[in-house]
Amino acid sequence: MNVHAEHFNKSLDKLLVDVKLEMVAFNQIQLERSLKTFCESFNLLSTLKPSSDDSVESPASILLDSYQAPLLASKTEAGYYRLISGLLTYQKLCKIYAGDAKAPVPCIVLPRRPNKDTLHLLMLNDIVRPLLKQFVNVTGDSITQSLSEWFVTDEHPSVFNSPQWQSLFPMIKTKTQLCEWLHVSTKTVRLK
Repeated sequence: MNVHAEHFNKSLDKLLVDVKLEMVAFNQIQLERSLKTFCESFNLLSTLKPSSDDSVESPASILLDSYQAPLLASKTEAGYYRLISGLLTYQKLCKIYAGDAKAPVPCIVLPRRPNKDTLHLLMLNDIVRPLLKQFVNVTGDSITQSLSEWFVTDEHPSVFNSPQWQSLFPMIKTKTQLCEWLHVSTKTVRLK
């Protein structure tokens, strides 16, 4: 196994001890700072099905989604819950609970806040899952734009050499492997 992935697995093993499923008042949930920064800089929803019409979903269907893909949060000393993962579920819940902020929603509550690196990987996995793992509207342009935004830095100019990428997808080392997995042409994806 890749050294980055192995380290991430060990961090998760420690983090997931004593987690609880709690019903949390929606108004007690706040975005973790790094997730809030991400939401302010990148419109994740724009990479998903642009033709979908969420108005056809009932509140019951959205609530069911929140049980099947619950929010992952850690509790602050002030009694608030910081959302770490479950951004798409959270976005849907915002629609149905705009007028009922005290409505209870299911959250998996971690006993402590993850360290910075683990927190970042949990967030990346949450936002990458719809694009790469659930095969939603995968195009060369959306892959290139999204993965470059999320994984490329001055220190790591290649998506595939990024420690975060290697932690999440250690078996995908090249653009060709990524394109084969997603069943898209290598000509449409412009990644290093």
